[in-house]
Amino acid sequence: MIATIIKFLMGGMMVAVTTPAIAAPFCGETSRIAALTRKWADPAGPVMIAAHRGGHLKAPENSLAAVDEAVAAGADFIETDVHVTTDGVPYIMHDHRVDRTTDGTGVSEDISYADLRKLRLKGTDAPPPTLQKMLMHTCGRILVDLDMKTDRVGPVIAVIQSLGMLDQVGLFDSDSTVLRTARQLAPELQVMTRLTTATPLDAINRGLAPIRVVHGDPQSLTADASRAIAAMPARIWANTLGDIDAQFAQHSPDICPRLGALRAMGVTTIQTDQPALLRRYLKKCRLNRKAARP
Repeated sequence: MIATIIKFLMGGMMVAVTTPAIAAPFCGETSRIAALTRKWADPAGPVMIAAHRGGHLKAPENSLAAVDEAVAAGADFIETDVHVTTDGVPYIMHDHRVDRTTDGTGVSEDISYADLRKLRLKGTDAPPPTLQKMLMHTCGRILVDLDMKTDRVGPVIAVIQSLGMLDQVGLFDSDSTVLRTARQLAPELQVMTRLTTATPLDAINRGLAPIRVVHGDPQSLTADASRAIAAMPARIWANTLGDIDAQFAQHSPDICPRLGALRAMGVTTIQTDQPALLRRYLKKCRLNRKAARP
């Protein structure tokens, strides 16, 4: 603990008092996080699994219980979404309205912290978690991909920094301007950009190097784009949400070819609603090892 010596007069006497100048961060490194961050930093490393909105097959999406479910399923990341209340408190919510997942109604960024505390996630007696509570729950256990559903970057970065978790959280936004603002506030922050067919990769990534992950899809991940991302070098993120996830649950014979096609595009991080089944099929299909980049 760093301490400063403060001297002041008390009753005519000079007194020296030691007080902490910098508090120790809440979240320290664990062996689990050390292993995950090494894996995350290896662009061509084994496939990493991201649990979409946490592990929400049994738990409410984007809840603390969803974190526990994702950890138990062997996910490397939770993907979660952040909004900010009218009075500056970042909290976890996917939709731009609170109606679908809570007992309340209204626009997600039009509510105060006091009103947030009155909401209850459907099927629970708990309000939507604040970003602080969510990160305190993931700390040392699982990495976090934070999908920005707000352009109010400052409060979000402040929470991550205050917990000492810049090494455990990556920020994603399809608008690279939001990521550039975040990097100005926290230059060491990891970011994920969004590849599109409409904008050149260099323009998307401008001013953001180093970039650890680029989010693509079968349409945008052309052979040239995949080679360019590999040369950066960065991981490639893609989703199995929807039909491929449905095939997991049906144990379809098409699963290995579908996953193999993603791997052939250079994909090294996969977001899914079925993290346990994805983990099982990556092993069964022998696709969870390092692979040659395109």
